[in-house]
Amino acid sequence: MSASIARVGAAFRHVAPDRTPLFEIFCAYHPIYWGICGRTIGTDEALCWDAMADGVAWEELLEAHAQAAFQVNKFFGVDMVRLIGAPPRHYVRPVKTGPKRWTRGGKDYIFNERTKLVELEHPSEADSYANRFTEDEYIAMIEGWDGQIPTTFEPDPVYRRVRELAEAEGIEWVYMGEIGCGTGVAFYPPFMLMWMLSEPELYERWLHIQTATGFPRTKALVEQGHSVIAMGGDVSTDKGPFISPALYHEYILPTIQAHVKVIHDAGARAIYTSDGNHWDIKEDFFFNSGIDGYKEVDRAAGMTMERLIAEGIKDRVCLIGNLDARFTLCLGTPEQVREEVISTLSQGQQTPGGHILHASHSVHEDVKVENYYAVVEAYRDFFGMEPLAL
Repeated sequence: MSASIARVGAAFRHVAPDRTPLFEIFCAYHPIYWGICGRTIGTDEALCWDAMADGVAWEELLEAHAQAAFQVNKFFGVDMVRLIGAPPRHYVRPVKTGPKRWTRGGKDYIFNERTKLVELEHPSEADSYANRFTEDEYIAMIEGWDGQIPTTFEPDPVYRRVRELAEAEGIEWVYMGEIGCGTGVAFYPPFMLMWMLSEPELYERWLHIQTATGFPRTKALVEQGHSVIAMGGDVSTDKGPFISPALYHEYILPTIQAHVKVIHDAGARAIYTSDGNHWDIKEDFFFNSGIDGYKEVDRAAGMTMERLIAEGIKDRVCLIGNLDARFTLCLGTPEQVREEVISTLSQGQQTPGGHILHASHSVHEDVKVENYYAVVEAYRDFFGMEPLAL
């Protein structure tokens, strides 16, 4: 068993590890890759779109993305890995229309110099997640479901390739898979929120489809080597749950409990991942759900280490956080980041339920490169490790 696997396992078993495990999600095309992997079609989205416009082979795209993911996780010495997928095998080729400009699907795209991402030139053309389908289309999908459930699932190709690269170098990480089964109420269209009150049978049929298809996928993720499964998604805003605690207890809690059982029966750890302020649903969210861990610990929404300790969450649930990815990592200085890392690690050592260091969301487009380097340097210094090999 590798040190990383033992370290993460100890945190989940509520046993003090040799040091706090380190985990992070590195969003695709973040400039943090550039100093580690260079600017390639796997690390620079403008280069990727140019390559897709030229008809680059999907296999080349896959290899570039897998190499980037492997190298960045190896460089920072993480213990647990959550991978981001490559562009789809049958990607839609954009048409290059100028320097860092493209069209695809009748819409114009440009390279945003601030975020370093390719974005719609006219953001109003984007469809919100909740408005991708009409109410009639949702009803037709529910009524037209034939009850068939997939029985085979191919591993994500980036995951498969990164494991090959890691194993070739004798690296054993803990791999986190992520899947939602209808509990992410933040992504419900408005009419579905109304169904919970006015059309409960219709809503329950939709939720049954999510679990009937999602639970087998969950089992497949575990069989493929993901020993930690993150369930999603968001159930709360900064001011509290998206739905009433009563509706959460009636519909969302039983679904989470059933999902947790599937994960545990398959031999993996179950964590719930959600931004927001969960104090109004504390008992159900943290305790009655049966989860092993809590990710996206949203300090800015009031989910502070201090209160998680005071409320007893730290005694029973592994906390996977709590670096502020809304303010400190985006707007703070490296010294402010260092102070937050040291404070979080010190508080995390008071948590018999376990603690894994992680940003409150991810290394997303607004996180400064120098600030994430400051995270890892402070972490390594806290535990007396050698500095990063820059």
